[in-house]
Amino acid sequence: MSKYPASHPEDPSKLKEAQTVDLEFPIDPEFLSLPPRLAPDVMFRRIAETMPWRSTRAGEAERRLAMVVDVEFVL
Repeated sequence: MSKYPASHPEDPSKLKEAQTVDLEFPIDPEFLSLPPRLAPDVMFRRIAETMPWRSTRAGEAERRLAMVVDVEFVL
């Protein structure tokens, strides 16, 4: 696995500002993570078939824009 070089923000104050954001994630003790029932190649084929028409539906660009996360974070 290759390592990425350290990134340097253009404005260091933006990074400091982002580090002060306190995120709270919900905890569901009854959540059960299950593996997908379909094989990965079947899922990828289905995605490849549907993406061309999904991205051209009316209102799709606005819907995706509304889902944008407005807080910058590093995984």
